[in-house]
Amino acid sequence: MYRYLFGVLLLGIVVLVHEFGHFIVARLCGVRVDVFSIGFGKPLLKKKSGDTEYRISMIPLGGYVKMLGETTSEENEVEEKDLPLAFSSKKWWQKVLIVCAGPVFNLVFAFLVLMLVSFFMFDGVASVLEFVSPDGAAYAAGISDGDRITKINGEDVAVWDDIPSILAPAVDSGKCGNVVVEVEKAFTKEVKKYDVAPKTGTVTDPFGDEQVRCELGVVRAPREPKIFLLKDFPGLESGDVVLSVDGEKIGRYYELTEKIKRPFSRMTVLRDGKEVETVFPQDMTEKPDIAYGGLVIASVEKESYSEKVGVRKGDFITAVNGAEVTAPFQFYSIMGRLREGDSVKISLVRDKEPLDIEFTASFDEKENDMTGMRDKRMNWGAKFDYDPLIPEVYARRNGLLTFPFRYAAKEFTGAITMTFKGLAYMISGKISTKGLGGPIMIFDISKRAADAGVRYFLAIMAMISINLGLINLFPIPVLDGGYVVMYGLEGIFRRTIPQKIKEKALMVGLFLLCALMVFAIFNDFARYIPMFLNRN
Repeated sequence: MYRYLFGVLLLGIVVLVHEFGHFIVARLCGVRVDVFSIGFGKPLLKKKSGDTEYRISMIPLGGYVKMLGETTSEENEVEEKDLPLAFSSKKWWQKVLIVCAGPVFNLVFAFLVLMLVSFFMFDGVASVLEFVSPDGAAYAAGISDGDRITKINGEDVAVWDDIPSILAPAVDSGKCGNVVVEVEKAFTKEVKKYDVAPKTGTVTDPFGDEQVRCELGVVRAPREPKIFLLKDFPGLESGDVVLSVDGEKIGRYYELTEKIKRPFSRMTVLRDGKEVETVFPQDMTEKPDIAYGGLVIASVEKESYSEKVGVRKGDFITAVNGAEVTAPFQFYSIMGRLREGDSVKISLVRDKEPLDIEFTASFDEKENDMTGMRDKRMNWGAKFDYDPLIPEVYARRNGLLTFPFRYAAKEFTGAITMTFKGLAYMISGKISTKGLGGPIMIFDISKRAADAGVRYFLAIMAMISINLGLINLFPIPVLDGGYVVMYGLEGIFRRTIPQKIKEKALMVGLFLLCALMVFAIFNDFARYIPMFLNRN
């Protein structure tokens, strides 16, 4: 339960930044601030310093800055001697600056936090191509498993995440042009350049929209040197994990396939948890006919889709719809592109005999508890005998001064785009309003982020700060954006809006805001109570 305090901490920091923006700009404009409160309701802690009373209040769902002469009812009640310090006596543009300061501080704070997040990413997954898909652009150009990309179009590649970042601008026109990829070869360490024509692919965003991307056909997930014998070979068994060949340590499947291209005499394998060494005849000319052993089905869940179509434990997958499969992620990628009603043929080896399983793809539709969207998924249920290895980590040495800014700018603009897109889709009805969350959802997300680590907690803090800043700029009375419109109109027409109109507008805005809060909290209960009951 104490971990949910991370939600209170996160909200408290974001609200503190927001209210501090109002506070500091108000003070700079000569406005007296009577109360600075984090939270609403009864004060738990308070201390007065100068003209301002600082509070931490009972309900941690926001905060406020109480300025002299701020509300419409107080505008005509300020004593004459205090008029120079009253918010109501300031020029329209000063009022706009003060009300804008909270959201702007949230946005600036989020950008700075994202820059801080970037420092956790100076060490990243190395740009080693652990797997080059046989039907991909990189393979067609001559790039091999184990090669390390060092440059794309002359731009340095330090870690894996640099690859999609460099390729991303190429999709602006919806087409992927040729790129020059410089690699360090896996076994010779020779540096070579390849002219690669990336394929145009798509990726689905959180709202279900497909985005174009350029694909080299490379994957960073390494395969362990586990074998499946396509034909019996003395001294080896399917499921063996090769540890060394002729005394040379083997750590990746591509290292094994390269090593056995040449004659060898000894091999050490891990079999049933024990190391077994096999010595082969010196006059041996035959080479083992092997495939990657991680493609063996380790288990099939009862009543799953795979059980329904006839997949069994021990089956070795070789192809899907005629496309050769040489790694588990290849299989999942192909299956992930299926649509309702597609014909599917899975080729496999069972009991050393080839077999095809044919079926028509169908999906279960279920509402996502977190987003309210209707998710379509195939409960496949079959798991590969695949033991993921930890990819090589590489310390970023390029762009140490520019990377934090570039990373923050990319994430910041992406978050703003997704926020507006989500709101537009919610208003249009394209996505369900059940995805709208309240304080319980914020606390839950904060707890999960804190469990995942500091980097994720900071990233969530930045996202919530961006959302708070943007939403407060909406031109709705009660929100900061509503006040900006109000004071802006007073500046344009050089007339003060009548107090009665202001009060009515604020009442409408307050009603809408309260209705939205009630709806969000209702969604929280509808989302989390069933999850809690199912857990117990």
